[in-house]
Amino acid sequence: MKKMNMITRLLFLLIAGVIPLAAQVLPAAPVKDPAAELALIFTVSFMIFVIATLMYIIGVMNANVDPIAELYFKIKHYVIPPPSEVAADVGHVYDDIKELDNRIPPWFNYLFAGTIVFAFIYMIDYHVAGISKLSADEYMEEIVTANLQKKIMLASGGTINENALIALKDAESLKEGDEIFHKFCFTCHGPQAGGLVGPNLTDEYWIHGGGIKNVYNTIKKGVPTKGMISWELVFSQKQIQNIGSYVLSLQGTNPPGGKSPEGQKYVEPVVVAQDTVKQKAM
Repeated sequence: MKKMNMITRLLFLLIAGVIPLAAQVLPAAPVKDPAAELALIFTVSFMIFVIATLMYIIGVMNANVDPIAELYFKIKHYVIPPPSEVAADVGHVYDDIKELDNRIPPWFNYLFAGTIVFAFIYMIDYHVAGISKLSADEYMEEIVTANLQKKIMLASGGTINENALIALKDAESLKEGDEIFHKFCFTCHGPQAGGLVGPNLTDEYWIHGGGIKNVYNTIKKGVPTKGMISWELVFSQKQIQNIGSYVLSLQGTNPPGGKSPEGQKYVEPVVVAQDTVKQKAM
């Protein structure tokens, strides 16, 4: 009887583990015939369940116990909470040690059953029906998107080294910056950049720092608290550099009706050449 019960429990554990195991060994990519895959899984699971059920019935019959009553006892024992937290005495004493019926808490059995159900749903969702995307598929989509963004950026002027920005002074760059400014920026800063809702951009005072690097970063990231949106998804890095260069070219123009200075006066830091530093050190 004990041997038969052991076999029965092993088969039930096999049923509990076959679905999570199948979810792991199925191919990562969606299968070509989900219906056939699903039918195979159900068939294997059903066969294991039938075998385990037969072994259980045989074990119960060998013990001369009513199968229905035994099943009810199992359900009551493992599913229904015990009436008392005190473990029942089964009447066995070994070396003056009483054997108690310390049952597994029902909530643990519920949790265990829940993991089996979750594994089954996960397998159907990700590996059979292909409704949700696996991590590998999401990664490949991100790679494709990144490559597309790279191509778009290269086609619109390419990337620049943001750590080595300089204010451009050539006519072509300033012309593009002028056109973009008078199309998108004049509503807040005025047609001559003297300031309206936004600050005056023609004086030496800056709220978020002057110089090409600070102006570039302000245009790129925006100032959401002041109502200025981020423009990095609208313009390429080269275009933002052209806009910043144009804005800096307006320094000292002092248009009529310009707003009063805001922020702090910005002084461009002096960059000392490495050769000069070495000569002073010598």
